[in-house]
Amino acid sequence: MHLSWQVVVTLSVSAVLVHTTGNLAEARSERLTTSNNSPLLLAQATAAPETSEPMEFNIPPQPLGSAITAFGDQANYRLLLPSDLAEGRSTSGVSGRHTPEDALTLMLAGTGLSYRMTEARTMTLEPMAATPLAPAPLSQEPLRSTPNTQVQAAPKPVKVPEIVVKEVEDRGYAVDESSSATRIPAPIHDTPRSVEVVTRQVLDDQKVIRFSEALRNVSGVSQSSTQGGQGGTFMIRGFASELNVFKNGFRDDSNFSARAQRDIINIESVEVVKGPPSYLYGRSDPGGVINQVTKAPLKDRYYSAEMIVGSYGLYRPQIDMGGALNESKTLTYRFNGMYESGGSYRDGVNTERIFLAPTFGWEMSSRTNLRFEAEYMYDRAPIDRGLVAFGNGVAPIPVSSFLGDPSRKLETHHGKATITLWHDISNLFRWRTAFRTAVTSSRYSSLESNFLVGAESDGILNLARYEIPTTVQSHYLQNELHGNFTTGSIKHKTIIGIELGRENSSATASGDFGGDTSTPGAFSYINIFNTNDRLFLNPALTKFSDASTQNNILGAYFGDQVDLLDNLHVHFGGRFDLFDQTITNHPDDFTATRSQNNQTDTAFSPSVGIAYQPVKPITLFANYTESFAPQSTGSRSINGNLFNPERGKSYEGGIKYQAFGGKLRSTVALFDIKKKNVLTADPLNGFFFSVATGEQRSKGVEFDIAGQILPGWDIIANYAYIDTRVTKDLLFAEGSRAPNSALHQGSLWTTYFFQEGIAQGFGAGIGMYAQGKRNGIFQCQDPANCQAPFEMAGYVRMDAALYYRKQEVFNKTNLLAAINFTNVLDHRYFSGAQDFREIVYTGAPFTAIGSLKFEFH
Repeated sequence: MHLSWQVVVTLSVSAVLVHTTGNLAEARSERLTTSNNSPLLLAQATAAPETSEPMEFNIPPQPLGSAITAFGDQANYRLLLPSDLAEGRSTSGVSGRHTPEDALTLMLAGTGLSYRMTEARTMTLEPMAATPLAPAPLSQEPLRSTPNTQVQAAPKPVKVPEIVVKEVEDRGYAVDESSSATRIPAPIHDTPRSVEVVTRQVLDDQKVIRFSEALRNVSGVSQSSTQGGQGGTFMIRGFASELNVFKNGFRDDSNFSARAQRDIINIESVEVVKGPPSYLYGRSDPGGVINQVTKAPLKDRYYSAEMIVGSYGLYRPQIDMGGALNESKTLTYRFNGMYESGGSYRDGVNTERIFLAPTFGWEMSSRTNLRFEAEYMYDRAPIDRGLVAFGNGVAPIPVSSFLGDPSRKLETHHGKATITLWHDISNLFRWRTAFRTAVTSSRYSSLESNFLVGAESDGILNLARYEIPTTVQSHYLQNELHGNFTTGSIKHKTIIGIELGRENSSATASGDFGGDTSTPGAFSYINIFNTNDRLFLNPALTKFSDASTQNNILGAYFGDQVDLLDNLHVHFGGRFDLFDQTITNHPDDFTATRSQNNQTDTAFSPSVGIAYQPVKPITLFANYTESFAPQSTGSRSINGNLFNPERGKSYEGGIKYQAFGGKLRSTVALFDIKKKNVLTADPLNGFFFSVATGEQRSKGVEFDIAGQILPGWDIIANYAYIDTRVTKDLLFAEGSRAPNSALHQGSLWTTYFFQEGIAQGFGAGIGMYAQGKRNGIFQCQDPANCQAPFEMAGYVRMDAALYYRKQEVFNKTNLLAAINFTNVLDHRYFSGAQDFREIVYTGAPFTAIGSLKFEFH
C-alpha cells in the first residue's frame, strides 16, 4: 500500500500542503525556502501573538520532521524547519500536560535545534551551538518528560489560530529504527549488526496472509518445513530452527507457543537480526532471530474493513480498528480480527481459521503506561506432507496430489495474553515489566505418508495413522532497566534485564505404523500415480508415547549501544542462561513403568560489535557473537549420558548505505558461522542413540535494499550466497551441503503508483523469488545405513499486482483495491523437505487474490 501522508493545513489566510521528510512521504506542496534554498516543512502567515495555556500532548519518539507536524496538530502552532535540518534528527517526544512553550522546549531537547520568532505567528527552527544530537527512543512507548527537565533555554514561541491537519498513512518500505538487535530502539544505520525490517506496507502491497511469505523479503531467510501445516521451521543463513521466532521480544517458537501457521493480521512489521541472538534472547540457533512487532493502540480514530477473495475458494474478511476510549485519550485500543475459509490447490484440502487480537493502552500518568494485548487463533486443516522423493528428485506427479486422507484434521486452539508496564524513573532511566502467557491445545489426527512399498515405480505409498492430543503452555516474565544517558561526551543506550520462564507440554501419542505390508489389504496405502487407488483402514491404535516436559528458564542479560563519537558506535552485551529440563515418560503400550530424566544446562553468550561512518550515508560494521541451544528432548548416548548444548560462533562484517535522506537503505554483509556439538545418530549402536561429534559451518554474503527510489516508486530486494556444509560427523558425509539450503537465493519486489493526472491512484507491482537447487536430506557417509539423498530443483517464481487507491472516495473514506498474482508463470517448485524422502513440501501454482478495503477516519 503506498498512500501518501497528505497533510492539509487550513489557515485563516491560506491553505497549503505540507511537505515533510522522515516517516512522511513526499506530497505535492507549496514550498517556501530559506536563504540557502532548503525547503520548509510548514507554511507561514501573519497574526498577533496569543497567550498559551497548558494542554495534553502525546508525541512519541520519532524522526523530527514528523514530530514537528504532530506538534502543529496538537498545539495549533505553525513552525518553519528547513528540511535539511530535519534529516538524521529524532526526538524523544513529549507527553503529558504542558504549555505549548514547555512542550516544544522538551521536544527539541538534545536535537541540536532551538527556535525563534521570525514574525508574528511564525517560529523558525535553527541550529543551536554545542547541542548534542537527540537521544534515540528507549522503547515502543514514548519516553515521558516533565516540565522541570533541564534543557538549554530557547526563545518563547507564540500561539497562532487553529491549524487543521488531515493525515492519510504511508509507512513506506524503509525504517530508521529497530529494537530487535538491542531490545531498545536504536538507529539501524548505527547498529553494528545486519538488521532487516519488512514493514506493514510491504505486507499490504504483496497481500501477505501467511507469516512465512513475509520472510522472502529478507536475504538468506526462508521456511524449509511447514511441519505439515503447523508452526514451521525456518532457514536463516543455512541453519534450520524452530527456536528463533519471537513476538515483541517473547519466544514464539513452534514447540511451546505457535503450533499453527502464523498469521500477520496484527503484525506491524517483521524484524530480522542476522547472526546468533543468544546474547539477548537466550537459547537459539546461530542463524539469527525473527521478531514480530504487533500493532499498537491508537489515539486517533481509525477503522478499516477488507474483503479478500482468491483462487481455490479463498474467503477472508478482516477488520482493523482503533482509537481513544475517553476524551483525554489516556485509554486507547486496537482490534484486529479475521475469518478465513478456503480450499487449496491440494486435492480435498480445506482450511478454516479465526484470529482475534484486541489491544488496550492506559496512560496512567505522564510517566507510566500500561498495555494489554491478547490473541486467539482457531485453525483447522489437514496435515499435509506434500509429495515424496523419487530417484534423485521428486515424484513426477501433479502438485495437487494429496497423499493421505484430507478428511482427518489438525485442530488447534491457541491463546496469548501479554501485559506490559513502562515507568519512567527519571528522564534518563525507564523500567519495563512484561508478562506473557500462551496456551495451546491441539488434536493431531492424520493418515499420512510413511514409506514406499516395493519398487518406487509401483508407487504404493504406505500410510501411517496418528492421533496425538497435545497441550502446551509457556509463561515468561521480563524485567528490564533501560537507560539513555551520557558519561562525559559518550552517549549510552543501555539495557539490564532478567527473564524467568516456564514451559510445559503434555502429549499422548497413539498410532498405527502402516500395518503388515507383506499381507495385501492389511495396511493403509495410496497409489501416488493414481490417488483413486487407495485403501484407508481404521485399525486399533497403539499408544507409543505418553510424556510430559517441563522447562524452567532463567536468563540475565545486558547490553549497551555506545556512541563514542557522532560517527563511531559500539555495541556490547551478553546473557547468562540456566535451562533446566525435566522429561517424564508415563506408561504406554511398550513401557509399563514411569521414568523421569532431568538435565540442566548453563551458558554465557557474549556479543560485541563496532560501526564506523566515514561519511554519514555509509556505515562500516563488524561483530562477533555466540549462540547457545540445548539439545533436543530425550537425546541419550549408549551409556545413558546427556549431551552438552550446541554452541555457535559467528563473525560478521559489512557496509550499510542510505540514500535520499534515508528513504533508500541497503546492506551488504559477509559472515562465517560455525556450530558444534551437533547430534548425530550413533551408527555403531543401531541409530537408536546419539553421539555429539557433529559440526556444521555456514559462510557467505548477503545483500538487501529497501525504500523509495522516486516518489511513487518503492523497492525491496535481496540476494544471498550461502554455503552451509557438514564439516565433522560420524554419520553424514563431511563436505556435503546441509538440507534445504540453497547456494543462491534472492527476491525482488517493486511497485509504482502514478502521482498525478488521470492515472493518479493507479499502480502496479512486479516481483520474483528464486532459490537454487537444494538437498532434500543429509547425505550419509555410508548410503546403506540411511535413506538415499535427493535434490529439489532450483526455481524462479514471478509475482505481480495491480492497484487502485482513492483518497476521500466518500466523506472521510479511502478506497484501496488490488489484485495480486502469485506464480504467474505457473512454475512447478518445492519449498522444502523434512528429513525424510516421504515429505517434500510443494509450492502453489498460479494463484490470484483480489482485495477491497475501505478506511474510515
